[in-house]
Amino acid sequence: MQDHDNDHQNDDDRVIAADDGDQGGQPGDSATETPAANETIQPAHAPRARFRDRSRGWLSQSSAADGRATTARPVETALDADAVTDEMTSRPATPRTNGARASMQATRARRQRGLFAAILAVILLLFALSRLLAPSTVSAPPTPTAVPAPTSIPFAVIAGAPITATTVLGVDAKLKGPREAIQLPNGRIAVADADNNRLAILDSKGNLVMSIQNAAVALAQPFALATHGNNLYVLDAVRGAIEQYNTSGHFIREIIHNPALLQDARGMAVNKSGLIYAANPRSNAIVVFAPNGKLIKQMTSQLGSGPTQYNQPSDIAVVPDFSLYLYDAANTRIKKEKASGYFVMQWNTPPSDTIHSVHLLPLNDGRLLASDPNGGALLVYPLHGGMPTRLPLRVAGQSLSPIQPLGLSRLSNGNILVTDGMGNRLLVVTSP
Repeated sequence: MQDHDNDHQNDDDRVIAADDGDQGGQPGDSATETPAANETIQPAHAPRARFRDRSRGWLSQSSAADGRATTARPVETALDADAVTDEMTSRPATPRTNGARASMQATRARRQRGLFAAILAVILLLFALSRLLAPSTVSAPPTPTAVPAPTSIPFAVIAGAPITATTVLGVDAKLKGPREAIQLPNGRIAVADADNNRLAILDSKGNLVMSIQNAAVALAQPFALATHGNNLYVLDAVRGAIEQYNTSGHFIREIIHNPALLQDARGMAVNKSGLIYAANPRSNAIVVFAPNGKLIKQMTSQLGSGPTQYNQPSDIAVVPDFSLYLYDAANTRIKKEKASGYFVMQWNTPPSDTIHSVHLLPLNDGRLLASDPNGGALLVYPLHGGMPTRLPLRVAGQSLSPIQPLGLSRLSNGNILVTDGMGNRLLVVTSP
């Protein structure tokens, strides 16, 4: 066993000697290493460690000074450094050993700097912890927390006195599920009698004058009305069409039939220039048409509650400066926008569905009147925003009669015409 180890030792020495012969230059050069007679024999681990070091590769570089090859070996681990130290003690200093010593010293210097930096970091950390944990006689004021703006304002109202209808119209006309009513220039009243599938024309006393069920084709569900000059426009929600009549109730033409744009539309209004606006919760859009039915634009968005978004708009009104008021059903709010769609302000409303929707009527003094179908009341919104005043709706002599106010319109005498969808009648109230 001892002989086997000696063979390996001799092999290692031969490999090292051969390598040194390759790098020592000419025979007889002072760089050639010949052990002195009194030189202590190095332990077996030093050549073996050096052999392992060579197994990772030695880099041969040309010296510009003498043209001979010099070797540079990496000193990467503690084992490598010890091996080089042991070797250097057994031979005189050479350029090669001087370079190794310099490299080793640089490594030691880097380690010392790293150790110093680590010690300094620990000291600073301990100092910071001592300051943090030390008791303090003065308590720092709490840092204020930013409060996010509310996404919506809870609906709240100011209680107002009940408003009483002194006149009831249309009882004998056998209305069924009326949605809107509007006074024509000749004093008659047109009613979108939705569940009877007809346009009903009443006189000023509320008596039925005409019942129109067929025009271009049979009316399916007249839902909204609007006037401009001597023209009456009727929105047929099921067919997705708008028809034009004169003030006597005679059919003129169908100006637009486009289910993609108008099917299940609920609200309609006309501005002073004659442009027709339709609110369609199904397509989540406000659609604008010219008087001849040509599409002008479609204002829409992804479903949402942002200032520029809609979520099922179901009624719309316009004012002389071309601003728009629209009821955004799923968001339970009223939005005011410029004609371009630019957001101005908003108010919260009580909830309603799009079939029995909140309806809007701008008043002459800038306030906004809205119906509350589920609450049986009218809401008056102030000019510059704020909580509305709630006015419970009553009928003279019928205090317990259920009322479902839907459509709102202005009469020529300044009173307000309210469509009672549940009572199948029209109520006349004084303008609040």
